[in-house]
Amino acid sequence: MDMDTLNSGSGKLVGLSFEMGPIRPPSEGGSYSLLIRVTRNCPWNQCTFCYGRPYDHEKFQMRSVDEVKADIDTAGLLCDEIKNVSWELGYNGDINTQVGTALIRRMPQLGNSHSFINVFNWLHSGARTAFLQDADTPIIPTPRLVEIIRYLREKFPSLERVTSYARAKTIFKKKEEDLKDLSCAGLTRLHIGL
Repeated sequence: MDMDTLNSGSGKLVGLSFEMGPIRPPSEGGSYSLLIRVTRNCPWNQCTFCYGRPYDHEKFQMRSVDEVKADIDTAGLLCDEIKNVSWELGYNGDINTQVGTALIRRMPQLGNSHSFINVFNWLHSGARTAFLQDADTPIIPTPRLVEIIRYLREKFPSLERVTSYARAKTIFKKKEEDLKDLSCAGLTRLHIGL
């Protein structure tokens, strides 16, 4: 089957997007992590090692659990639509470059969709890792962050690793029980700036 005979439902991909922040650790790019924005900007924004000062001194914000869950749901819809196209093209749900090429050829605007590109690359690489953006997500009250991580892991059971940035000062202020709760929820690694 060629792209011209695809089910018109694949057009849903064009309207699906979710919020993403400007940075992630290099190790999360190489593994094509799914990027889920939990906070906006950085509460500190004074680290000399932060390349490019990407937050431009914008005000730090904690996103609501519902906002983040809605973005996770949108990422899930993107996954479903991409997999449907793979099946329609005869690739049995396998996400490969032929599927991506066919989709972008049919809907060129997908080439400019950061959400589509992030989810496609994540699926293509095995859908094993997720990174919680922006900076210092553990600053969020632990029960809220636990709820987000659990929801993410329920939605995407293939996840092997969920990581985030954190400030040493934030982690120092967390109770040991909070850190255990985050670990039990499925947070597997923190990138800590000193």
